[in-house]
Amino acid sequence: VDLGAFERCDALPVLFVRGDSNGDGWLDVSDAVHVLLHLFVGLQEPACVKSADSNDDGAIEISDAVHLLGHLFTGGEAPPAPWPACGADPTPDALTCEAFPACDLGP
Repeated sequence: VDLGAFERCDALPVLFVRGDSNGDGWLDVSDAVHVLLHLFVGLQEPACVKSADSNDDGAIEISDAVHLLGHLFTGGEAPPAPWPACGADPTPDALTCEAFPACDLGP
């Protein structure tokens, strides 16, 4: 007999900052370099892949590094939410976010 004592409880999403691919709490050129090293040198995938998707297109590609560099150096479009503060991803995609320690420190 099912008494309804156990209900499904989905885990809370990991909070992150879009564009901060190396997860150090700062949005800077090292994040674009981190994406490029992952793509072209085989650097390990970030623990929060969503953070490396700076243009929020659902994939990690060279366009993420170009987008971030454009924002940093030419006044280009800022990364979509969650940016500039920690938050959950408002757009669904297949990318994962296992951990983002910079957001564990509080708001």
